[in-house]
Amino acid sequence: MRLSDRYIGRQVLVGTLFAIILLSSILVLGSVFQTIRTLLVDFGAPVSIIFEFIVAAIPFSLIYTIPWAFLSAVLLVFGRLSSDNELIGFRVAGLSLYRLALPVFMLGLLLSGLCMWLNLEIAPKAKSTSKHIATRAFFMNPRSMLSAAAEKDGLARLEQSLENVRAYIEKSDGSKMEGLHLFQVGDPNDPDSADIYVHAMKAEAVIDTEAQQFRLHLYDAMFETTGEAGPDGKPGAPEVVIAGESVPVVLPFTPAPSKQDPGTMSIAAIRDYMEELEQLDVERVKEGKPAFWKYKLPNYEAEIQGRFASSFACLAFAFIGIPLGIKARRKDTSTGLILSLLIGAAYFICGMIGGSSSSGVMIAAWAPNVVCVLLGMFLLRRARFR
Repeated sequence: MRLSDRYIGRQVLVGTLFAIILLSSILVLGSVFQTIRTLLVDFGAPVSIIFEFIVAAIPFSLIYTIPWAFLSAVLLVFGRLSSDNELIGFRVAGLSLYRLALPVFMLGLLLSGLCMWLNLEIAPKAKSTSKHIATRAFFMNPRSMLSAAAEKDGLARLEQSLENVRAYIEKSDGSKMEGLHLFQVGDPNDPDSADIYVHAMKAEAVIDTEAQQFRLHLYDAMFETTGEAGPDGKPGAPEVVIAGESVPVVLPFTPAPSKQDPGTMSIAAIRDYMEELEQLDVERVKEGKPAFWKYKLPNYEAEIQGRFASSFACLAFAFIGIPLGIKARRKDTSTGLILSLLIGAAYFICGMIGGSSSSGVMIAAWAPNVVCVLLGMFLLRRARFR
């Protein structure tokens, strides 16, 4: 390894680490104030839940901050080398621009490997943990949070995934309730879902520490739901069920990843679920119903392609960052920061566009990388002769 490799590589690495700390702090703190504030202020969740949320949010934020920080470092370092005429000195010593860029490409390749590991293994688990942070806070102090939720008239506020659920409790002491009214609106994106109304004269929240689960027992309960839709598409007659005792809600202390959110699933789980959706469409066609689930498949395909494509963002940014950094004017450090913000924002926004077919999803996911590499090679070739 030459002295120039250590010199340039060290500056890019130090600048990248500093930018990662800065950008990650901003993203994580923003997520904390947005997600945790309601739990701490309204429901009195323990403060320790903040540290759990921060630990869970860091891996997901690194997916974006590592490429962005690397791009910023490359732009600033090569902008300074150009403005201080150090690049001219290296060229006089017989080093080409491609040779000077080698440590940057090697560092970009290593960071791309790190991003791929985060994207495929760590980030899905971390996102699942942060998404169920309200449930974890609930099980830390279930009775006090349940009582606070009853006073705030909103049990559904304890869990973001229950945004289509509304609850009203006439009287509660935290674990025992009287006059429970529960409304659940059917998912318009799911043809098999239905509107549900539940009324119970009495209800009791049971925390089973041995089974590691929360159970909601209903007494003198009535369940009402819309009937199955007829051939004309209109809902059928309401169906009513009366039960002296029922346990309709059982929540484990450690919730399983939701299949409705591909971001919390592994690649293998996403592929298995896609096969399951395709099989559901086959059964619907056999029953004379139109295929429905095929319209959700591009979302899961985009998640798979997006994880692999975004993992190579650092390597793609190395191609375009070097020539753009060289063009930075003397003592104009703000140019590199502005360019990194614009390029990073354009890269991630274009990668989220998606498509309506498998080929469209693949093109949308990988197009930003291809554009950065081709444009970077063109600009590098021009910069070599300057």
